[in-house]
Amino acid sequence: MHKYELVLLRLLAKKGVPLRPAEILEVSGINRDSLFWAVENLRSKGYIDVHRSIEKYATITEEGKKYAESKLPELQLLDKLAANGPIEISSMRSSEDQISLKWAKEKGFIAFQNGKMVLTDKGANAQKSGIEEDIVLKELYKNPEKISDFEAKYASSVSQLEKRKLIIIGSKNGISSVEITPKGLRAAEEEQEDEEAINTIDRRIIASRAWEGKKFKPYDISLDVEKQYIAKQNPLREAINRIKEIYLSSGYMEATGPIVLPAFWTFDSLFVPQDHPARDMQDTFYLSNPSSISVDNPRLLKKVKKAQEEAWHIGWSKEIAEQAVLRTQTTSVSIAKLYSAEVLKYNMPIKMFSVGRVFRNENIDPEHLADFYQTDGIVIGRKLTLANLFDSILRIYKPLGVKIRFKPSYFPFVEPGVEVQVYYEPKKKWLELGGAGIIRKEITDIVSSEIKVLAWGLGVERILLAKDPGIKGIYELYNNGIGWLRNKKAVIL
Repeated sequence: MHKYELVLLRLLAKKGVPLRPAEILEVSGINRDSLFWAVENLRSKGYIDVHRSIEKYATITEEGKKYAESKLPELQLLDKLAANGPIEISSMRSSEDQISLKWAKEKGFIAFQNGKMVLTDKGANAQKSGIEEDIVLKELYKNPEKISDFEAKYASSVSQLEKRKLIIIGSKNGISSVEITPKGLRAAEEEQEDEEAINTIDRRIIASRAWEGKKFKPYDISLDVEKQYIAKQNPLREAINRIKEIYLSSGYMEATGPIVLPAFWTFDSLFVPQDHPARDMQDTFYLSNPSSISVDNPRLLKKVKKAQEEAWHIGWSKEIAEQAVLRTQTTSVSIAKLYSAEVLKYNMPIKMFSVGRVFRNENIDPEHLADFYQTDGIVIGRKLTLANLFDSILRIYKPLGVKIRFKPSYFPFVEPGVEVQVYYEPKKKWLELGGAGIIRKEITDIVSSEIKVLAWGLGVERILLAKDPGIKGIYELYNNGIGWLRNKKAVIL
């Protein structure tokens, strides 16, 4: 009999009562996987009875670990109030401040007076004595396997910690206890350890050929072992890396640019008139600090002003062009590179791309976010056509394994323009990815009258939505729960 089986059998015979796996691990010296192997082997031989149950376990999130090692944010705020007195509400600007403020107010620990927050009697007691949620979080951090005991005793606190995404509760089939049978008692007395059979193959055994002429202990590869979690990247990060890889392998240069910039680069430089609805507060995020960013290129400003006034027959304001905004598309990166004329030093055709975050004041639903990623590409040449545009986009998206089609559409900075769509297999419909076209001569002539520029700006998250039926909405890609990522099936792009 294998030594692990014999150790377990003799331990159960000696104790004479059912033992939990944790109790056996504590005194037997057997590791977890070896124990469960021995349990299944002995059960199959009728030497032990196995009592099964559904076991719950807790996983502490990264945010939960941070608070478990210090204090919950609302308690940290109470400590500040107790030490320093009332605090100006306007000074609570950081995300951590906002979290502490939310929970302290919700629990009645603070009150507001003349623009300041003060401790309530309930808050003063909590600051001195602590709160149950904080105690439970610290205990679970030390003993996550005891979640069932904590749920029974502190159900409300455990539920609140789970809602706050400080812990994730999971369940799995487990063994509650094992008990020796009469047949097992006889075996514990009669069986001896098999010295001849080889249990583990290592380098020494292979090098010395000590395995020759020996028996090998049998292994049941169908037995359950402790689940192992491989390291994974968020699917969105994997998609971004894959898209970059395709662009670079196709001869594109990567360009980058700021996400906060003057409206000039988001709109004016792209021939969007200053009274266009897309520039309204309903679509664009305007900043209050800074409220404006200067454009230090008088020659370019003059040319853009002239092109705008001649085409749209409206006045053009430098103040409007210098309003500070969060960029609404990554085309702002490409157009800045084009206007700099640096790229023209390369041999044509010149190909560039960028991948980055963009911001639009959208209503959030399964297909829309206010903060998302976009990939932008441009090809600069002399005799480029719409066929070249379609070919360029298809060459980028074909390796991703998605269906792409083009639909005529209007965008202020391209003529002709097309909407690029991707087929959304789970819902059997086409989703808009973004816009594309040949950049208007009013824009490219500012750089050179001899060039044509193909351009596209397409969303990244919708590629994964279309490709992966397991993603119900693109907001899932921003889920920071470790449990979601561990159980997420990989999607090959």
